[in-house]
Order: sequence, then structure tokens, then C-alpha cells
Amino acid sequence: MKDDDEDDVVRQYELASVIDLREALAAAAIDFLDVDNERTVVIYQSAIIMLTATDGTATATRAFDVELWEPPAEKVRHEPTELLTTLVEELLTMTGTSPIE
Repeated sequence: MKDDDEDDVVRQYELASVIDLREALAAAAIDFLDVDNERTVVIYQSAIIMLTATDGTATATRAFDVELWEPPAEKVRHEPTELLTTLVEELLTMTGTSPIE
């Protein structure tokens, strides 16, 4: 995983193998909406997150960005990076792949 500027709530991941982001979201029962071939809006723990395939398409990618658009509306606040990390860990568990360090 590569971190962007500390103030940004965007994380970049490069994976060991190709995954289908949308299939992984569906398998994890996470709500999402297709935007186009590369981008998918995700509602996760009441936060709005954008997943963007950066190497291929959302249905076949080895790299993607995860960006927090809106934090959870709940009174209990999650750390943005923790929320993104938890989402990505769920996706990687569903696909059986791992990030390239």
C-alpha cells in the first residue's frame, strides 16, 4: 500500500493478482453503485467511498484507489484511514489476494 499526503483520505493499493471489485463487494454484502467501467461508489458503515480501478476496470484490476467522499453520519466517528483499511481488508478476504507491499 502507498500512502498519499497525510491530509488526504485516499489510499492506493496494488495487488498480487487481478480481482473483480464489484464481485467482491457483492460477496461481502456491501452496497455499491456502478459509475462507469473504472469507478464504483460504495456505502460502507454509512460512509460514502469511491473505488477507482487504476489498472484495468472495476471488474478486472490489479490496482485501485480508495477515497473517502463522506464520513459516516453516525455520532461514533471512525478514523478515515481505519475505515478504508477495514473495507479493503474485507474485499481482499473475499478475493483471496493480498496487496503488494
